[in-house]
Amino acid sequence: MQPFFSRQTGFTLVELIVVLTISGLLSIVVMQFVTAPVEAYVDQSRRTRLVDEAQLATQRIVHDVRMALPNSIRVGCGGRCVEFLRAVSGGRYRTGPPGDVLSFLPGDADSGFDVLGALNHTADLVTSGTSGACAAGSAACVVIYNTGFDGTDAWRGDNIATLNNFSVSPPGIAFLNDEFSSGLNAFPAASPGQRFFLVDTPVSYLCDTALGTVRRYQGYSIEADQAAVDTHSELLALANPAEHGLVATRMNDCQFQYDPGTPTRNGLLTVRLSIREAGETVSLLEQIHVDNAP
Repeated sequence: MQPFFSRQTGFTLVELIVVLTISGLLSIVVMQFVTAPVEAYVDQSRRTRLVDEAQLATQRIVHDVRMALPNSIRVGCGGRCVEFLRAVSGGRYRTGPPGDVLSFLPGDADSGFDVLGALNHTADLVTSGTSGACAAGSAACVVIYNTGFDGTDAWRGDNIATLNNFSVSPPGIAFLNDEFSSGLNAFPAASPGQRFFLVDTPVSYLCDTALGTVRRYQGYSIEADQAAVDTHSELLALANPAEHGLVATRMNDCQFQYDPGTPTRNGLLTVRLSIREAGETVSLLEQIHVDNAP
């Protein structure tokens, strides 16, 4: 009787190497189809995130600048910072009887006037009976006919006074008349449109490309020279230090450029922001028209 031998089958080493080689090649081909869409999705997500952050920053700047006191916008830091006085309310003052008329004669030492029409957005206005409270940033300010030129420049205290009191019904304004830079007890010039503005704070946006940030500052004292408040350390070293918050990060570059316009044409603030991440840069440009009629 012949013995029975079972014959086992399997892969040879050569076959195994061939299979592994083919599998590797197929994996590489498949990865090409999988990796490209994933990388495209990651890139698109990053671009969207960068665009969103840049848009949020520009929208915040646009919202603030539209509230700027006419002719108060100034650009410094080589175009990397912008500052302005924020007007939260305003209206028209009375120039003829009956009622409390605003006098521009220093001899009258006038300190109040009736408001024509409604006085709105007064909930957060801070009043004071202390001279210099407006300039110190601890009270709201009354401003009339701000042209930004010598003699009618709010930054230099020419036509700006502390809000002493106000009434919504009937609408009226009281101010301190001993703070004008001229030393006289009256606003230096009347507004052709009988307009007045109530300013609550200076506002600054500072771009620090070394840190890659844009920060917003408010609630600090009014300085005649922008160079005195064009850095983070200077703003925080003031007697009334600025409140500040982060607006954008990963900032690669930013530029502010301002064209003040003319009495018949609006001013124009141009904002360019560039945000960079993972070797990719997204740049946005926003142009903001500013009403400078005083």
